[in-house]
Amino acid sequence: MSSGSTTRQLTLRSRFTYAIDNFMARGGFSVFLAVLTMFALGFAGMSLLRLIGHWVEPDSSAPAFADGLWRTFIEIADAGNIGDDSDAPYLSKAIGIVTIFVGMVLFSSMIAFITAQFEARLENLRRGRSEVIESGHSLILGFGDRVLDIIRELIVANASEKDASVVVLADKDKQEMDDYFNERIPGRKTTRIITRSGSPANLASLEKIGAARARSITILSDARAGDVESAKAAADARVLKTIMAVVAAVGEPHLPPIIAELHLDKNRTLAESIVPGRITTLAENSLLAKMIVQTSRVSGLALVYSDLVGFEGNEVYFFRPRGGWPQLTFGQLQYHFPESVPLGLRHASGELSLNPSSSYVLRPDDDAVVLAEDDSTIGYSPSAVFSPGQVAPSHKRLETGPERHLLIGWTTKSRVIIEEYAQYLKPGSAIHVVVHQLTPAAEAALGELEHKYAGIDIAMAERDITSPDVLEQVAPHSYDNVIILTRDGVTPEEADAHTIALLLRLRQYFKARERSTAEPSRIQIITEVMDSENAELVLQVGVRDYLISNQFVSKIFAQVAQEPDVKRVYDELFREEGSEIYLKPVELFFAGLPVTLEFGDCVTAAQMRSEVCLGYKLASEEGRADKKHGIHIIPNKAEQVTLGPRDCLITLAEDET
Repeated sequence: MSSGSTTRQLTLRSRFTYAIDNFMARGGFSVFLAVLTMFALGFAGMSLLRLIGHWVEPDSSAPAFADGLWRTFIEIADAGNIGDDSDAPYLSKAIGIVTIFVGMVLFSSMIAFITAQFEARLENLRRGRSEVIESGHSLILGFGDRVLDIIRELIVANASEKDASVVVLADKDKQEMDDYFNERIPGRKTTRIITRSGSPANLASLEKIGAARARSITILSDARAGDVESAKAAADARVLKTIMAVVAAVGEPHLPPIIAELHLDKNRTLAESIVPGRITTLAENSLLAKMIVQTSRVSGLALVYSDLVGFEGNEVYFFRPRGGWPQLTFGQLQYHFPESVPLGLRHASGELSLNPSSSYVLRPDDDAVVLAEDDSTIGYSPSAVFSPGQVAPSHKRLETGPERHLLIGWTTKSRVIIEEYAQYLKPGSAIHVVVHQLTPAAEAALGELEHKYAGIDIAMAERDITSPDVLEQVAPHSYDNVIILTRDGVTPEEADAHTIALLLRLRQYFKARERSTAEPSRIQIITEVMDSENAELVLQVGVRDYLISNQFVSKIFAQVAQEPDVKRVYDELFREEGSEIYLKPVELFFAGLPVTLEFGDCVTAAQMRSEVCLGYKLASEEGRADKKHGIHIIPNKAEQVTLGPRDCLITLAEDET
């Protein structure tokens, strides 16, 4: 009987303890209720004890029951109030002492609870776990190399807004991210940078940062383009998982535009098929390879692209007046924008048409693809702002022949570069590759390319090009272009240090040839610069055309995040079919040189060749950074300019002739 009773008592105690544990485990509010309940019970118990003491030994200093309650409360709250019991009977004094000890326990518990909750809140803020109450923000998932340049571009894009925000969610410490941005982006104009720590593929984290309320979502890869295939495949898998998490957290009907960085073609196709039309993918290697090919074939084009990508200079917008277009042809439309240039049209079906026929009649639901400094400066006028004058046109065409290109280094971009070249080059052209060390993979890839493009001389040699004697043997002066590719698998600083050292060698070589032949070198050098802070060093070495790889791609990411269809415009510009941007000698447009005219007349001259003129380049300003190296993009139609034989018009055309 005794054993059963004991078992029953233990069971009841365990159940009570278990219930208390569950109640306390609910969180801070439950703990607060428990402490408050303890305070109420303590106050009630001590008040009852004082009432009993007053009944046993009356206290003349607190004759009323209310006085006893008040004295109990103030002694619980402050031990110093025990002095009120100085004239009370000994029993009341003893009860007051007990009350003080009870109060010390209760209030210390309350203070400990408040302190713990405050510290927990600070820790929660430090770890970046709190909820984000934003709407219409740009959301970045991940913390890759390009996050800094993307945010800088978004700050420029948001300059016209009163209050904008960029939210970054990454599996990193919040304080570390905050310190990183505070050090590198001190001026943020109207944009707030909000960081949160958590997994980008976690549904709870995505809900906390307001993914459903975001204007756009950019998902960054944690692998670089130069990493091995296994690392890129693993990074792509994480990006795909994050895309699925965003779709699950937000829902397909309300999904904001998603821009994802994926390295492998098969994964990009898969990602864009998840929610067709809402997910855009980008890859650094493909973009840069196509840009390298175009910029190496057209001198000065890299500087034009430097102005076009990002929000610092001029960028692409889609525009349609509220009431639709009047009866206009695309050729007439050129004269309705004083300081903007229509590059083409986006039809209601979504199809893009860059450099369409000047006789094409605009439909009311067509969108103009406009190059402008900002969306606020598009400046469409219902009536023409410029009347074309009489200009003596030229009927010359540029004669092109075989080309010779030299690639220094073999990277993951090399194969794409050679295949892109093959789309432009005529039979008899040459693409030669010089590497420090041959690899089986490079040899196998080159063998496939030689077989595929039999009309082009494709060859690879193992040479230490840093040696002056070897450089003489390679003879860079015999090529139209020299392209230096950055090393894979190294840090941006190491890659740029190697590139700059090689550029110094090439400059020494070309200067020596100029002294011996008394002829200035016209060889164009194209190189990547991984860290944008090293761009000035590259210019000091003498390179007129260079690419800033991470920065270029990051700027395109930022533009696509604002308007996903901009990606399709770049796709059109970077492919061989259709129209691309060229810098063409002015002698192809005007019969008599030099000629002084208005920029609107340049637009007219370009139209006569079925081209769109978006600017001009002055040879006299080449090399002057304060003059943007002579590149003038979308000047006012009424601006006067004098053009000579060495100057160029920047046009959108089907070919270089």
